[in-house]
Amino acid sequence: MATLVMTTLLKSDSSLKNELIVFWTPFLLWHLGSPHNITAYSLEDNELWLRHFFGLVLQVGEAIYIYAKYRSTTNTALNAMAVPIFLAGVIKYGERVWALRCASDKQLVNSFFAIPDTKATRWKKPVRTGLPELAIKDLFKKKGVVRELDFLREAYSSYIVFQPLFTDLPFRISKEWHDNWVNMKDKSAEDAFKFVDVELSFVYDLFFTKNPIQYRNLRVSLSLGSFCFLCAICSLIAFTAVVDRNEVSPIDIAITYLLLGGAILLDIYSFLMHSFSTWAMIQLPIPRTKVHKMYARIVAYRLKSIKASSGIKAMAQHDLIKYCVQAKTNWFTGAIKLFDTGSLLQKYGHTKWKPVDPKLKSFIFTHLLKKREKCNDFSLDKLEEVLNDKGDDVFKEKFKEMLEMDVGLEEFEREFLSIFPKMDPTYFIRSIFLWHIATELAYYDDLDNNRIGTSQSSCYISKSISDYMIYLALVRPAMLCKGFSDVINRKIYKEAQSFLMDKTRTSFRKARKQFTKDLLHFVAFQQQSYYQLPRTKGSGALLEGASFAVKLQLFVGEMRWDHEEKWEMISEVWVEMLTHAASRCSWKEHAQQLRHGGELLTHVALLMAHLGLSTKVGRDEDVYDSDALPPFDA
Repeated sequence: MATLVMTTLLKSDSSLKNELIVFWTPFLLWHLGSPHNITAYSLEDNELWLRHFFGLVLQVGEAIYIYAKYRSTTNTALNAMAVPIFLAGVIKYGERVWALRCASDKQLVNSFFAIPDTKATRWKKPVRTGLPELAIKDLFKKKGVVRELDFLREAYSSYIVFQPLFTDLPFRISKEWHDNWVNMKDKSAEDAFKFVDVELSFVYDLFFTKNPIQYRNLRVSLSLGSFCFLCAICSLIAFTAVVDRNEVSPIDIAITYLLLGGAILLDIYSFLMHSFSTWAMIQLPIPRTKVHKMYARIVAYRLKSIKASSGIKAMAQHDLIKYCVQAKTNWFTGAIKLFDTGSLLQKYGHTKWKPVDPKLKSFIFTHLLKKREKCNDFSLDKLEEVLNDKGDDVFKEKFKEMLEMDVGLEEFEREFLSIFPKMDPTYFIRSIFLWHIATELAYYDDLDNNRIGTSQSSCYISKSISDYMIYLALVRPAMLCKGFSDVINRKIYKEAQSFLMDKTRTSFRKARKQFTKDLLHFVAFQQQSYYQLPRTKGSGALLEGASFAVKLQLFVGEMRWDHEEKWEMISEVWVEMLTHAASRCSWKEHAQQLRHGGELLTHVALLMAHLGLSTKVGRDEDVYDSDALPPFDA
C-alpha cells in the first residue's frame, strides 16, 4: 500500500500543492520498514533480501524526488520537520533489510562459524562444530541469577547448539552434551515438550523477526530505536507549534496527527514487547539498582507464566470417513465439492483442532526413549535402521510367539506385512491412508458395538495420531515424503460414494453407522479365507484399508487378544510412523511451518535431535581442535 501511494504521488501533477505531502512521504518509508517486529512471512523472503535492498534504494530515491517536487518555498518549517522522520524511516527500512539478510541461508551458515579464533577458544573442546564451549559459558556471564531463568537460559543454549539443524547442515556435538541430551536429561515428558517449544520460539524469531539482530548489538539497536522515537516526538511538538489551522484543512491536520501518534504508539508498544520478550529476559543483568531489582521481580513473575503456557497446545485432526459421509448427507458440502477441485473445503473447512493430551506427550516421549536405547552406540548404520522403522517391527514382535507354535502363520504374516510402507516414498503416503481408514473403521465399529476398547487411552492416542497424520498428508504434504496424496484422496472419496447412494436424506450419525457396517460386511464377504487378503484389480485405498480393518478386528479372536491390546498395537504402529515422518522431513520445512504456529511433527523432530535420533547430529568422542573437526556426513 505504501509503495502504491508513493508511486501515485510520483506520477501526480506537480501543480497539486499540498505542503503536508512533503511531511507525509517519510511516514511511508517508516511503514515500509515494518514498525512491528515481523520481517518475513516465509523463508523465501529472507533469501530475497537483496531485492528488498534494491527496493529500499528505489523507495528512498522516490521519497527524495517527491520531497523536491512538493517542498514548500514559504513554509520551510515543514520541510525541516520532514528530515528527521525521513532519517527514521530509512533506519526502520534498513533494519528490516538487515534482518532479512542475517536470516538468509548463506549468512546463517557463515554465522555458525563466526566465533573468533583466540587463545581462549582454540584448545577448548567444542560443544558443536564451530561452537567452543567457552562461547556457551560466556552467554550469561555477569548476568543476574533468577531461579526461574534457568529453564529459559537452558532452552536458549540448546537453540544455539541446534541452529545448524534448521539449515539442514550436519554437525557434531561433544560427548558430554550428547549424553546430557543437550539439556534435556531428567526432564519429564511435559517439561520436555515445553522445553522444545521455547527453543522453537527462538527459532521462529531467528527466521521471521528482528529480535536476533536487535539483541546481537543491543546498544546500537537501543540507540537507533531511541533516535527514531525522539524524531517522532520532536516532530509532533514542532508540528503542533508551527501549523496554521486557518490555512490547513482539519482533515489534513487529523491525518498528520494520526501518522505521528501511530508512529509514537507503535514504538512504545514495540519497546514494551522487547523489554519483556524472552530475548531481553535471558540478558537480565545482576540487579544492583532499584530499577533492575524491580525489573527482576517482573521477570520472575512473567517467567512463571511463560513456563506454564509453553508447550504445544493443539493438534490438527482430519477424519476421512467422517468427511466422506458428511459430504453426502450435507447438501452444501456436496455442492461445493463440484467446484472445489483443489479440495480446499475438505482440507481447511473440515479440519478440527484438539488439545494435545498429556498422555499423548508421555506416550511419544517414552517411545523416543526406547528408540534411543536401541542405538546406544550411535553408529550411523544402526541409527538409519532405527529411523527407517515404520511399524513393521511392531507386528514382527507380536507374531513372534505365535510363529513358534504355528508355522502356518508365516504365510499370513508375509501377506499382512506386504501392505506396510515400502522404502519407496510413494508407499509411505499410501500406507498413511490405508492405516487411517483401517483405524477409523475399527474405531467406529468398536464404538457402534459398545466395545470397551474405545474408552482406553491407547484408542484415543491411535485416533489422535491417525487424524493428525492424514491432516499432514492433505494439508501439509511438504512435511512428508513425496506422494500422490491428492490423487489417493479423490479416489477414496469416489469409492466411498458408491456405498452412500441412499444416504442423502439420512442424519449424519445414522449414515456414518450404516456406511461403516456396509463397508466392513462387503469386504468380509469378499474375502475367501482367513489367510488371503483381497487383491482385486483396480481396488483402491478405501477397500484395501477396509480389508485391513477386518483383519484387525479378527486379531482379537484369533490371537486371543482383548480390544485394548489391539489398540495398544495400533498406537505403537502410529507412533512409529509419526517418528519416521519427523525424521525424514526437511528441517527447512520444519522452520517454514513455524509461521503457522508450529506442528507437533516439528516438536517431535527436535525432541529426537536432543536424544541423538537424527542423522544430522553426530556424537564427537575425542576431537578437541574445532578446525580439525569433520562434519557429520549424513
